[in-house]
Amino acid sequence: MIVGSILAIMIGSVLLVISYTVISAIFVTSSASMGTTNSSLNASLFSNLTNITAALNIVGIALIVVGISGIIYMLIGLGGVGGGKR
Repeated sequence: MIVGSILAIMIGSVLLVISYTVISAIFVTSSASMGTTNSSLNASLFSNLTNITAALNIVGIALIVVGISGIIYMLIGLGGVGGGKR
């Protein structure tokens, strides 16, 4: 379970990095290359990219929270591996 929690944190952080770096680079290059010729296409593209960015942010933060809660779950002994009297 601890490995799954660490993997969840790593995957969540990768999703956040992708949403902040890669998609922002797409925003910059697409706005510079398209100009103002197709304003309806630009609005549609930017709204789709905004939705994708929001979804990646939500999933990334959720995975990080789940990973941290899994690590805390294991550290306080609720994972079933802690020693105790039966």
